Amino acid sequence: MTKVPWRTKSKANSHVYEATAPGQCVSVDQLQSTQAGFFAQLKGHLTTKRYTAATIFVDHFSRLRYIHLMTAMTSEETIQAKQAFERFAADHGVAIKHYHTDNGRFADNAFKQHCEQNRQTISYCGVNAHFQNGVAERAIRDVTETARTMLLHAKARWPACVHLCLWPYALRNAVHVYNIFALQNDLAAGNKIPKWSPRARLGLNLGPSPNHARNVNLVLNLSTGLCSPQFHCRFDDFFETTQLSSSDVEVQCSWKRLSGFATYNNSPTQRINQHVRPIGTNQAVAPTQDTEEDASFTNDISDDVNDSLVSEGVMVSEGADAPLPSTPAASAGTSSRGRVRTMSRAMQDSVSQRSFYGESNMHYMQALQAVTVEEAEFQYALDHDFHLGLQDRMRHPIAFHAEMMGDIMYFHQAMQQDDADEFVKAVVKEVNGHIEHNRWQLVHRDQVPEGIDPIPSVWSMRRKRNLTTNEVTKYKSRLNIHGGKQVYGMNYFETYAPVVTWFAIRCMIALAVMEGLFLRQIDFIQAYPQAPIETDMYMELPLGIETRHGNSKDHVLKLLANLYGQKQAGRVWNGYMVEKLRSIGFKPSLIDECVFYRDDVIFIVYVDDGIFISGDDDSITKAIRDISKSGLEIEDQGHPADYVGVAIKKHPNGYYEFNQRALIDSIIDDVNIGDAYTKPVPAKSSVILHHHKDSPPFSDCDFHFNYRSVTGKANYLAQTTRPDILFAVHQIAKFSSDPRKEHGEAIIYLVRYLKKTRDLGLRFKPDLKSGFECYCDADFSGNWSKTYAMYDPSTAKSRSGWVVFYARCPIIFASRLQSQVALSTTEAEYIALSTALRDVIPIMELFGEMIKRGHKVACNEPVIYCKVFEDNSGALELARLPKLRPRTKHINTCYHHFREHVRKGLIKILPVSTDDQIADTLTKPLAQNAFCRHRQALCGR
Repeated sequence: MTKVPWRTKSKANSHVYEATAPGQCVSVDQLQSTQAGFFAQLKGHLTTKRYTAATIFVDHFSRLRYIHLMTAMTSEETIQAKQAFERFAADHGVAIKHYHTDNGRFADNAFKQHCEQNRQTISYCGVNAHFQNGVAERAIRDVTETARTMLLHAKARWPACVHLCLWPYALRNAVHVYNIFALQNDLAAGNKIPKWSPRARLGLNLGPSPNHARNVNLVLNLSTGLCSPQFHCRFDDFFETTQLSSSDVEVQCSWKRLSGFATYNNSPTQRINQHVRPIGTNQAVAPTQDTEEDASFTNDISDDVNDSLVSEGVMVSEGADAPLPSTPAASAGTSSRGRVRTMSRAMQDSVSQRSFYGESNMHYMQALQAVTVEEAEFQYALDHDFHLGLQDRMRHPIAFHAEMMGDIMYFHQAMQQDDADEFVKAVVKEVNGHIEHNRWQLVHRDQVPEGIDPIPSVWSMRRKRNLTTNEVTKYKSRLNIHGGKQVYGMNYFETYAPVVTWFAIRCMIALAVMEGLFLRQIDFIQAYPQAPIETDMYMELPLGIETRHGNSKDHVLKLLANLYGQKQAGRVWNGYMVEKLRSIGFKPSLIDECVFYRDDVIFIVYVDDGIFISGDDDSITKAIRDISKSGLEIEDQGHPADYVGVAIKKHPNGYYEFNQRALIDSIIDDVNIGDAYTKPVPAKSSVILHHHKDSPPFSDCDFHFNYRSVTGKANYLAQTTRPDILFAVHQIAKFSSDPRKEHGEAIIYLVRYLKKTRDLGLRFKPDLKSGFECYCDADFSGNWSKTYAMYDPSTAKSRSGWVVFYARCPIIFASRLQSQVALSTTEAEYIALSTALRDVIPIMELFGEMIKRGHKVACNEPVIYCKVFEDNSGALELARLPKLRPRTKHINTCYHHFREHVRKGLIKILPVSTDDQIADTLTKPLAQNAFCRHRQALCGR
């Protein structure tokens, strides 16, 4: 019963949140069901997974409802539901800005942090004040009542086939009926039916498919229990077709047994006809006869309507799950020697599902494991998002190596390690350092201003390793404030802080080596806390730390310095450091905020590290001394080549060689390939790696190495001195979250190539007549696979590859999966061209600024410009001429950013043959001849 508002109450505050546009406010709530819900799937063995809950979202402006089914009420699945809803909204051009929720799972730290990462705000109801979330509560009531009505109606009409475990699809159909709105995707292709087989069959409608057009419904096959999207359907709302006799239509309703919602009794059954007299009445009821299907099932779930009512957002179960049935072994015929063959499990499934899949698809279908529609699509979407984020992190190889090694951890994790004592020493050193520099003040909780909550502290522990030998060189402990608890406008405002890219550092080091300049690297000791705090902040006492003045219940720390972990910590530190550098004569670059000039010295800052470049080593020494006198604590770490683990050798004939033999030896030792044959290429030219979900996990195979550790080392090698393995490394890194047998074999194949080319590296022979040259290429939808195309979005993406030469020396190289789907080879090549020039243009402008300031660069050209080589005529024309045609006008203007440079003549787009396209090796695995030819041009040999 709906509560009627008081007539005397004003309607001015009747809404929790008054939205003026979609996405401004979304109410969220969850419902649970003690009745296990059926998991619909397209193929394979029926799974034992069950739906137990659902999350419902209601937009305040449009009142559109969205429901996401869940297997458990956990924080992880709640975040997955949030991500699914936001993808649904994004597909319709809506960004979610605010959530209004109950407490429950929405008050967990994981959910709040996810909202904060996406710049979304949250408001909560009061404790036990569910009426404050009335929009979502009303939606739950409406949806569950509608779903219950539809489900009980269907069960009363067709009790032999309908089961209350179908409540998840009743809920989803109820939402669809309310919205009359659904996503639109491509309709899956159907299978051929034998010529003389029936063209129609009975199925159970589970409502509209969430991944297809609105007129495509999910239909449950009563025999196999599998679910498929169907368009050519006739709907029987009154269940008239189910009343036909067995001679008219054959219905084999075995899906409940196959899915485990009922057990099969192999003993002979007996039909029982009974006259049932209802309790409390004297009237006789007509005899009823159980169907053979119902009589052969035991422990079936009760049909009592009263036990299935949905109330207060909770669906009450009508019974418990039944165990899966055991199927007797079937015969596969007789061998030539007269032996009776026994069918394998896959063959039994193949035979039992032959009528559903058709003869042409049986070999493929019987090899797949059980895959649900929602589970497969959502998991592949998560894996794809993970990969897009992963390839961004791979461009910072030192941090990526630490991530892959598992050397970054929390305090409680560090205390469980074998070297916990070393972490304890690092904690003591960190705390003493803060105390010595007076970076906080111990105060009583009563002194904290009213309305300000102390923010928790978090320990970040890390092992620092020698990148060549993999030995632990230092244990670091960093005390952080929990930035996720900060409130915008109260204890933080702006957060942007500039940062220089890894390839820019590599480019400057290469330039210094080519010009014979001096290099020196410094490290800022506890960089961020050297700056003062921006606003008054109070922090809880760190875990594991005690004080003789009181405990954490009575005392907190008032911060006096810019502690790590704050949202604005990077910006505050950068501003403080720039102010100090300005005071001793350094001037910031107008092109890159992380580059500074003073006389003949160039200083590049990377967060808390810095690199000096100059033709005079004494000038660098004086600059380091001046920085130390200015009040910044620094440590001189010598030549940066020692830091990054690169051996630099100058040959008598004038060229430089960069190699990392020690790191390659370390990788070979880790994989322990022994005396295995070497390979001439890093990856098989005929194989593109995919998820291979049907293969054994890496951990279950006979591999004797750490997948993530080897991947981190190989990426560091590829990003530094071995661009020839960049594509192969990207392939194996893509699946580092769930590696399979094929991925482990790919690593072994790569290491066998590294063993053959152990002495290979980059060879620089500067040509002063050449400036910037960029070779870029794209492999249009090169990952496409018929097997995985249905679920995996990355199979539709193209891969970009580019290499940038300066004075004929390779300084930038990259291989990346494009972030959007290209509709043609021209578009894929143009996206690659645009993305490559985003790396080139800033470096061009920086070098131009250096020339104006009188610094030496390895080029005789008075004007810095770039030649870009492209092997696609469509991309060439699109880059040169600003004409928009029907097939190219959809390309976003962000990919036209370099046209002004083309017009001014600073960038020249030139054609190149595919055989001479050096970047081709960064986009796909090549055969030996083509690969070796491009490697010669890229690495020098």
